[in-house]
Amino acid sequence: MTGGDEKVTGTLIFILFLINVLLAFALLLLYMRQNKLMGIEKRQQLVLKESEQVMASLLEEIKDENEKLLSRLMESRETEDKTTAAIAANIIMEEKKLVPATEEHQDVQEEARPLESKQDPLSDVSDDATDPQPLREQVKLLAEQGLTVTDIARKLNKGKTEIELLMKFR
Repeated sequence: MTGGDEKVTGTLIFILFLINVLLAFALLLLYMRQNKLMGIEKRQQLVLKESEQVMASLLEEIKDENEKLLSRLMESRETEDKTTAAIAANIIMEEKKLVPATEEHQDVQEEARPLESKQDPLSDVSDDATDPQPLREQVKLLAEQGLTVTDIARKLNKGKTEIELLMKFR
């Protein structure tokens, strides 16, 4: 071998060594990116599971509240039916007596008026349940005042999860 061949061989070995170093560096960068992407994917899965759990618990709370509301409505209807039957029985008794006193007829009419006023709160309950906007505003105001989620839930008679969702999706 001559001196020129050794220089070329040494240069080629040096170039190959540099290429190997660059390839190792590129592999290291690709490995780091892959790990970063896998970490992001795991975090997204955790967030997805958490949001599913929150939605499931909110659904359960809403279901319980609906059942309570239905039972209250049924109870109020039963009491209304009983009062209506009692008033009707009183009217029949008054008619049977055939006492033409105007005072007794006025008493019966006065008893019928509270029954009509009892029906109004039921319509108010349904109106409150269908209008979520003031609840959002109330939650926002209470949060700005520095109250915790638990305190806001107690103050508004709502579930803690519902308040958390309202604050999250504000």
